[in-house]
Amino acid sequence: MIEVRCFHALEEAETLREEVNALNLASTRPDPFSTFEFFENFIRHDECFPGGRGVRLWFLAAFLDGRLAGYLALKQVTQKILGLRTSQIGFLVTHDTDRPHVVARPERLSQVSEAFYAYLLGRKQEWSFLQFQQQDDTSSLFPPPAAVDLKEYLVRQWSSLENGTIHIRWGTLREYFCALQHKFRSNVSRQMRHLLAAGNVELLASSDPAITPALFELYRCIEPHSWQSKANANIGRHPERVEYVKGLLDARQPMRVSIQVLLFNGIPVAGFISGAFKQGLYALNMAYDERLNRLAPGSAMLLMGMRQAIDGRYTFFNMLSGFGYYKVRWLAEITETRFAQIYRVGSLLFWRRTLGDWKRRVFTAKPKKAPVRFNPIRRNVNGHEDGQTEPDMIPELQISPEERARIAALIAEARKGRGEFLSKAELAAVMPFETQRIPKIKMKRAL
Repeated sequence: MIEVRCFHALEEAETLREEVNALNLASTRPDPFSTFEFFENFIRHDECFPGGRGVRLWFLAAFLDGRLAGYLALKQVTQKILGLRTSQIGFLVTHDTDRPHVVARPERLSQVSEAFYAYLLGRKQEWSFLQFQQQDDTSSLFPPPAAVDLKEYLVRQWSSLENGTIHIRWGTLREYFCALQHKFRSNVSRQMRHLLAAGNVELLASSDPAITPALFELYRCIEPHSWQSKANANIGRHPERVEYVKGLLDARQPMRVSIQVLLFNGIPVAGFISGAFKQGLYALNMAYDERLNRLAPGSAMLLMGMRQAIDGRYTFFNMLSGFGYYKVRWLAEITETRFAQIYRVGSLLFWRRTLGDWKRRVFTAKPKKAPVRFNPIRRNVNGHEDGQTEPDMIPELQISPEERARIAALIAEARKGRGEFLSKAELAAVMPFETQRIPKIKMKRAL
């Protein structure tokens, strides 16, 4: 008989730390976002609920014969609608992790999932609806196990952000690059040659916790000039988000974070943050300076990410969610996911959803959606996606003497530790294509 306990503070479950991490490793899909240390850091620096206001942890732990058999990290969010308090329960982590799920040994997964449903439905008076995002076809939560009866609940689902993962099957970066579609391969190599021609391009990269803080500060220098900043999707959008990423750099985290920064004439113009966990490499964040958009520095960073995955002998490179149209060009396999909501009949949110469904049926036309083959967020903030035209005139990057001195100090600090520091010639040498046919690029002053 499985017993389910609910912990409303992670400190209460401290004694389970080792069992939680061991069970994650023994599960079907071990991942760094299901470790005890990741949960701790996330709760401590949740930008949506600073200080824990408006949110309550529901960490469900299933025990069989006194031993941990499975766990599920959820949170209860309380809000007011028409002056009345209502609550929903969903995953603790957000969409920028990898497909949240029940963690259990494969042979116990269905049994544990049933037990979690029984617990949640048994406490249905404490919530208006359950919300599970990014559930793929292997999910044990949705569709729910056969023994779970949801006939008395309103169930809705729709497409969620897809996952893109590249399964590493090449021995060298050159082999991988040759496997890309010809036109895309030609575009990437041409843009990289233009980038090398435009100025002094260098790469700093390290996973050493002694210097990743300095590399992170260099990465943050890029963000104010990125499209993510305009869309409020950058790390620097909230102080807690900055602290969250800093927490991931801690050497005690099971996921080892590495940061790569591309320098252009001594100024950071592109950066890539990845996390290594067991046999997988995860793409956590990427940013590049829009002023050099025509040189495609973002493509250069993804190419360096693939180099890291191949040289590091990882079995997969998980690019996480969204922008599948672009990731397939890099040979990612796309896994579709869905968003599920389970409403308690009679609750305030049930009636709001029922009214919304009726309005959509009566008043809203349903045009057939065409496949999205561009970044809609970036297009909304920029008005276009200017990245495919030839780089004829590249702006000269303006920077204050004070900022230049700060950047120089951070670069010097980074070079003190263990890492990879490639000069322009060394960077050109590791490219999986010939880099000598480089046209001259004119520079113009930024407006």
